[in-house]
Amino acid sequence: MYDFKYKPSPKNIVLDLIAVNQYHQLETPQLTFISEIFDISMNNLRVTLNRLVNEDLLANDERGVYRLTPKALSKREFINQWRSKQTLDTWDGSWLACYLQKGVDRTTRKKTLLALEWYGFKPGLDLIWVRPNNLVLETENLAESLTTLGIEEGTKLFVMSDTDIHLQRRWTTTVWPVDQLDQQYDALVLQILKSTQLLETNSVRTSLIETCQLGGEAIHCLALDPLLPKAIRAGEKYEELKQTMLNYDKLGRKIWLEELSKLGVAEAY
Repeated sequence: MYDFKYKPSPKNIVLDLIAVNQYHQLETPQLTFISEIFDISMNNLRVTLNRLVNEDLLANDERGVYRLTPKALSKREFINQWRSKQTLDTWDGSWLACYLQKGVDRTTRKKTLLALEWYGFKPGLDLIWVRPNNLVLETENLAESLTTLGIEEGTKLFVMSDTDIHLQRRWTTTVWPVDQLDQQYDALVLQILKSTQLLETNSVRTSLIETCQLGGEAIHCLALDPLLPKAIRAGEKYEELKQTMLNYDKLGRKIWLEELSKLGVAEAY
């Protein structure tokens, strides 16, 4: 049995559903659909919507209509990057490093570390987080993206080209849980393939729930993959999961949009 890390909470379900909509919005009548499919009370959904508005992830500037905010759209843009090419074909051995200041409060630092982890950074030295400098994204653009994701002021992002050989050996061999990632991806691919075979015979409700949970899990893994160069991780497992998910995503979207179209929802892309 696959150990799911991503949970289809009311918050995630609402945001995912709005993201599928061409207009990135959700109208009150669509709440009934969510409630019936996922067995979530209407009161719970209303509380969730209010919390998302307070977190600046949803805007409610029109009665009965909720839209993704620029903050939510930027996070959605990050998540959807898994569909495109994100790494260079070769790695020159240099590192991206982010220096963190001392004396930052816990809440602010927690947001910063989460943003860094989203881009595959790990602790390298005291107050310095690192990752291989193999991303297609330019350093300046990466800094802007990290800022959008909530990184604290005063951080310094820079490239390290001449690293101590012992330090580099430690970073390339012990920092990222490569074997654990590969095992997780193998298990997830098998789960997706199994689900794919059953989609045609499952009930609509079962297929909606399963594609939401399983698809969400795969996208979560792909979006947060550290995107390591081949010198650290071979990469075949990532590509296998990506190609498997691209196919599963098409099947899942077809099922979802057949139901959502009845509620006036058009596909976002």
